[in-house]
Amino acid sequence: MASTGLRMHFIFDIDGTLCFDGHTISPTIQNALCGLEEQGHQIGFASARPYRDMLHLLDERFHHGLFVGSNGAMTYHQGELCDIQPLAKRTLDQLCALAERLEASYLVDLPWHYHYRGDPDHPFMGWVDPARRANQVARDDIRLPVKLLVTECADGPALQLALAERDDIAVHHHSDQQIVDITAHGVSKMSALLRHGIAADQVVCFGNDSNDLSMFAAARHPVLVGSHPQLLPYAAEQVARDEQVEETLLAAIEQLGRTMPC
Repeated sequence: MASTGLRMHFIFDIDGTLCFDGHTISPTIQNALCGLEEQGHQIGFASARPYRDMLHLLDERFHHGLFVGSNGAMTYHQGELCDIQPLAKRTLDQLCALAERLEASYLVDLPWHYHYRGDPDHPFMGWVDPARRANQVARDDIRLPVKLLVTECADGPALQLALAERDDIAVHHHSDQQIVDITAHGVSKMSALLRHGIAADQVVCFGNDSNDLSMFAAARHPVLVGSHPQLLPYAAEQVARDEQVEETLLAAIEQLGRTMPC
């Protein structure tokens, strides 16, 4: 397609959208993403994961691209951390105290390292820094906390009630796990893209969960992988999460690569 002057940005969520086992993105999908770049499109990734835990899933050919991590609290581009929206110290202190009072285990993501309080054998910890390139820091050594993630809580309803009463945080619930993500108020994937200079009408987004809602509500062309009820009203098209999900996803990527302006 001839250039129109409007460069499209294909923005992909990771887990449940490109990665279906928590640990790998198939070479076929990665080749399709590379094909978008060859057609003149820009690609990027937007995930609940910090960028540290996205890089190992993708070939090095993508590592200088755009990574929106921690649901929009950090942006990594061309090998550098270029934007961060941390939780205020007072907010973090109060959230940690709440988690400890309710006997919750939690992870605090920093720009690269992390702090964890809980069972080291919790299944979620298998997803954290699998390349073993970061350090687990002490509570007193936390600097620039971008996200607090509750992995388990003895009193979930009390936690939800306490979080709902706060106006200084954004909360996301993972639909397939009993996990709660907490970032600073106003943080979202779409707000991070806007801060990075990407307009909503330049965005083709692929996602599957509630943390993709900000993109789906604004993007030029949202593609839903699965059937999340919050995203479905905004989806321009849908990829069924069945045994043929990868083939259907590839077809959607290839079709949009041909038809979207570049």
